[in-house]
Amino acid sequence: MMPELLEVIQTRRSIRRYKSQSISKELILELLNLCRYAANAHNAQPFRFVIILNRQTKKTLIEALASQYEKDLRKDGLPEPNIKKIVNSSIDRFLNAPVLILACLTMDDMDRYNDSERQNCEFIMGVQSVANSIQNLLLLAHSKGLGACQFCVPLFCPETVKSVLNLPPSYMPQAFITLGVPDEVPPPIKRKPLEELVHFIE
Repeated sequence: MMPELLEVIQTRRSIRRYKSQSISKELILELLNLCRYAANAHNAQPFRFVIILNRQTKKTLIEALASQYEKDLRKDGLPEPNIKKIVNSSIDRFLNAPVLILACLTMDDMDRYNDSERQNCEFIMGVQSVANSIQNLLLLAHSKGLGACQFCVPLFCPETVKSVLNLPPSYMPQAFITLGVPDEVPPPIKRKPLEELVHFIE
């Protein structure tokens, strides 16, 4: 394995705090261009990326999602002060990220089946394809000295995301990826022993 690739894989961290430094559109497109090469089902490339740079649009979106998040936390029975703290922290995290990218799945070019069981498998294959492209993005960002973090908030309120951003009907929001120049150095995360994760059938 190439030493550089090994280092990128082992040193990547989820970055949640960024410097205010902006990221050029050219660099964003350079990263997303390489995301196209991620492994994906049937080479259908069912991933779509929406880059949210406009601060007012981002604010409208995040506030709408925060309102839903607040309602969910109340349903969970959290104390009001805790709710405010959690929601405000979430708002700041997204608003202060220089770049907010929404990864979506579209089934337009995926295979279609008459039975629900195989169609559900096809949907999962699409989700896995989007996840592969996101992993490319996270590793590529790190290789460029940038920080990134994946958040699955859109899964909990996809219709709100689609409505605020006026997305095409076929776009299914999957995850947010924040992107920017890191303003933190998270410590290494303890990984489970390999023997807990691997099972040989010999």
